[in-house]
Amino acid sequence: MYKVDIENKELIALSPTGFASLGLMERFDIQEWIEKMPSILGEELLVIGKEVILSSGKRLDLLCIDKQSSIVIIELKRDDSGSAVEWQAIKYASYCSNFLSGEIYQKYSAHKNITEYEAQQEIEEFIEVDIENLNKSQRIILVSKEFNSEVISAVLWLREYGLNMQCTRLSPYLDSDEELFINPETIIPLPEARDYIEKKEVKQRVSMSQRPDWTGYWFVNVGEGPHRTWEDNKKYGFIGAGQGKRYSSALKRLKVGDKIFAYMKGLGYVGFGEVTQTARMIKEFQVGDNLLLNLELKAEMPEENLENEELSEWVVGINWRKVVNSNNAKTFTGVFANQNVVCKLRQEQTLRFVHKEFGE
Repeated sequence: MYKVDIENKELIALSPTGFASLGLMERFDIQEWIEKMPSILGEELLVIGKEVILSSGKRLDLLCIDKQSSIVIIELKRDDSGSAVEWQAIKYASYCSNFLSGEIYQKYSAHKNITEYEAQQEIEEFIEVDIENLNKSQRIILVSKEFNSEVISAVLWLREYGLNMQCTRLSPYLDSDEELFINPETIIPLPEARDYIEKKEVKQRVSMSQRPDWTGYWFVNVGEGPHRTWEDNKKYGFIGAGQGKRYSSALKRLKVGDKIFAYMKGLGYVGFGEVTQTARMIKEFQVGDNLLLNLELKAEMPEENLENEELSEWVVGINWRKVVNSNNAKTFTGVFANQNVVCKLRQEQTLRFVHKEFGE
């Protein structure tokens, strides 16, 4: 941060410092600044309580109302947020979410030493929506000089699920005369990208809420190559994956009794069956009284990396109800397909189609 010397046309670097080194406190200094000028946090806020004592005995730093009538919980930390400030604030927000309008007027009247009627009038004049919306939603603003990376990660994740949280950094600087300057900077969400970020978060939440329910059937990719072939799958009753943990681990999602539809990439659906044996390394998989590897397989190298648990081919036993050759795979424009080895089949249109082609 720089101070501009206009007369001499030069910049004077300010020295970054810490609140603790200046002897400044969260409660007696930073809290007082924000109470007197909450706009330092980037918006107009009406402070209705300071050091609000909750039923647990904990003290909430600042309690506010924004222009849209949401309750805003402000949690202050001095030089470092610590690693659990977001959880602390969430507990406060949960408690405040139960405040009735009358309780809010009481807190504001006590804070300003005015009557409850006057408190209600001031709140109604401040907000830009109907008073009936008061405390219909809650927000959290975390304020600190620095934020722990775990807190940043948690806040970003919580925002994706609809929790309105903001992180504002207050950075102190000293000039050559030891005068203190404060640089407020909202880092989540970035002011310049606020509209984009908030619209994207809403879109993600709507997309998640509108995701179709699981049909109860699994989609399984049929991979073909030197380690596995569809011909072997059909003949000996199994589905395979391997040569990497991310592939073999997917098979472990399947349990005995699960129903699967097998899909061949670029071609379509080729089989319907029910799981009879859970995932195991190919060297352990038996077909009747015989080990699979002792049978006549079309795959060229099913035994590659046989002793390596992560790279070995893994196999799930399947009782195939109906199968077709790859050149007769069943598909239509818009059919559900996925790059994962195993995933839940959710698309009703595809489910109706495969039921028609393969039966139940």
